Amino acid sequence: MTNFRVKSPWKIARISTIATLSFIVCWGFAMVVAEIKPFWIDEWRVIYNLKYKDATMLWGPLDFLQQFPRVYLEIVKVFTSIFDYSYFALRLPSFIVGTAMIALCYRLMVKIFRRESFNRFLFVMMLVSASTFTDYYVEIKQYTMDLLLALVAIWQFIELLKLTNGQPKISGRYMWLCASFLVVPFFSYTYPIAIAPVFIIQFVQGVILLRDKRVTTGKTRILLQQWFPLFLCAASIVVFYMTDVKQLMADKGMHQYWGHLMMNKGFSWSSFFYECYNMFAEIGAGAVYWYLFGVLGVVSFLYGVFVCVANIKRKQQSASDLILLYSALLVLIAILLFSTGKFPLGEPRLNAFMIPVIAVLLIRLLDGLSEHRRWNIVSKTVSVVLLAGVTGNVYTTFYASLTGPEYTRKMEIYRSTEKALLMAQSKKLPTMITPEVAWPYDKTRNYPFNNTVPGDWVLKTFPAYHVANNMPVYAITNMASLREEMKRLPANITSVLAGDGRSFSIIIR
Repeated sequence: MTNFRVKSPWKIARISTIATLSFIVCWGFAMVVAEIKPFWIDEWRVIYNLKYKDATMLWGPLDFLQQFPRVYLEIVKVFTSIFDYSYFALRLPSFIVGTAMIALCYRLMVKIFRRESFNRFLFVMMLVSASTFTDYYVEIKQYTMDLLLALVAIWQFIELLKLTNGQPKISGRYMWLCASFLVVPFFSYTYPIAIAPVFIIQFVQGVILLRDKRVTTGKTRILLQQWFPLFLCAASIVVFYMTDVKQLMADKGMHQYWGHLMMNKGFSWSSFFYECYNMFAEIGAGAVYWYLFGVLGVVSFLYGVFVCVANIKRKQQSASDLILLYSALLVLIAILLFSTGKFPLGEPRLNAFMIPVIAVLLIRLLDGLSEHRRWNIVSKTVSVVLLAGVTGNVYTTFYASLTGPEYTRKMEIYRSTEKALLMAQSKKLPTMITPEVAWPYDKTRNYPFNNTVPGDWVLKTFPAYHVANNMPVYAITNMASLREEMKRLPANITSVLAGDGRSFSIIIR
């Protein structure tokens, strides 16, 4: 009976986690194959670049203040163009990346944490419940790739640690590790930050190895095998910077857009403490969990630093301790970059690569508290509350994203516009469209637009608009001004299809 009581919560957590992950994958697949998730303004901007820039142009400045890892963008371009930029093709890449992230995250959870730890399930659930994942799981943006490669960086670090602990040898697994270091830097702007602590730790570990008198042979071979993948990674990051990141760093519009999250006007203690706190807090959804994750995140980081310092003094560095050190270092690096005005904190999608290490720090804190009789019940209670919260957030977020009056109107606009576009292209009719096709973003301040978002370019991002047809599209202010604005059209245009996204009519000149 006692054994059942001990294992029952663990089994419930495991079943709940697997059921939730299965639900996420099925829900994501449904959003890919069925046109039930309309695109929004950030996606329109990426889609416009995909549809109207060739492979060479994608390596230059992107329209509408966009930045997207160019190699990744090129691959998406090739794939989506094969299917004529269909809804399915535009949704599938992020779904594949996000699903791979779920699989890798679960695998790392098994590798990093003790089997009997109830808190281990927080590792995967914190990632899949984060707004960056739930919002962008099937969206044509790069943030799911940032999450995936944050996990890849941890996997790479674990594989490098094995080279120290075991007999070094060239194998297929080692070649795969080298290939990953060579390729993945080109797919994420935040991966170079995520992998930075590995260079620091491996350098220190190398110095310790050279000074270790107990190891008399094979030191050079171990160091060469450890540092060859890192050399490939460094070379790729340099090339990535020169061909891609350099444009991002020089993008004044991006600096202006994210300026409120960066100390580009000088250091401010109030901004420093608030955004550092926000980095942890934004993992939680809702006011209660915003405070809960914020406070626990800060405490777990401080606790992690304390444990790391204690381990260094005791010269105790197990694989688990080194992963904790990696996590603490990554948080410190992010804070340092923020303090010097090089990186924004407090925005979930930009800080997504931090979620895995924050989860590691938080779980280490809870596991540490559970070992003390005085704090055991507190640790278990917090663990249950956190796991219940992040699990529930998955279901409520996905449900809310596809329900409600706003969603209903978005779908009405999407379906009506798709139908109108198909008719206009079959009849070879030019189209005149109001900004309302971009509802609810038509009257919001979205760079580079100050007041409204013109409907012409938005209409061209719809999957039903075929690039090869090159059907003329004209932006108009509203339907009331239609007749006046028709006078500006070329004389050979005798009729148009005009509408506001929900209703369309054929107007004869």
